[in-house]
Amino acid sequence: MNHYNTILQSAVNQSNNRPPHLPPTCLLYSGHPVCASSIQCKVSIPTDFTIHGLWPQDGQNRGVPPYPSSSQCTTLIVVPKQNLGAELQTLEGPLTQVWPDLKNTGDINLHRQFWGHEWENHGMCSDYGDNPIVYFRAAIDLRNYVVSVLKFKSRGVASKAIDISTKVQAQVGKIPEIHCVRSRTTPKKDLLGEVRLCYRKGDPTPQGIQDCARHYSGTCTTGQKYIEIL
Repeated sequence: MNHYNTILQSAVNQSNNRPPHLPPTCLLYSGHPVCASSIQCKVSIPTDFTIHGLWPQDGQNRGVPPYPSSSQCTTLIVVPKQNLGAELQTLEGPLTQVWPDLKNTGDINLHRQFWGHEWENHGMCSDYGDNPIVYFRAAIDLRNYVVSVLKFKSRGVASKAIDISTKVQAQVGKIPEIHCVRSRTTPKKDLLGEVRLCYRKGDPTPQGIQDCARHYSGTCTTGQKYIEIL
């Protein structure tokens, strides 16, 4: 493996028992297009980007299988999902704000189930399967940095995907992956669903951002597609 998709790695000493993963990509999505396309949202729709997930990828940019079906993805002694609640007590406030379950009614127990799902399916096979605090904290910190520098003023106006990509690149210094989704309520309207950022292994900082191998995905096959930012 040579890079990560959605897994943000912390600057921790890479010892020999760390699995060889890819450089990270953080998936950030906006609540408005997600709720307008694929999710029946039950909470107040976020007005800013939230975290979709941090998912390790293999060298072909494919998702690493979930730990329960592929425990060979790591040599670490992972923290089981049932122990995650105790580990994340100090992060529940920030996680509720920036990594919420948009299908949730606001019940903290449902949020915990959602974070457990993300941990079991993606976190356990990350470089920090033995340290959920590092995994979730890195995601929060990176999201907060991106949101602080990335401001879209043309909400509600259709722009070419390549123009949005160029704006992101100008702010973070590297090429993102722009993921588009189809509006559930307006036929043939495409929306900005996610901004995906890739990170160098072992460097979950703004300086660790690197070019993503894939530049467009979802309903955007090229940068010429017009999409709307809600």
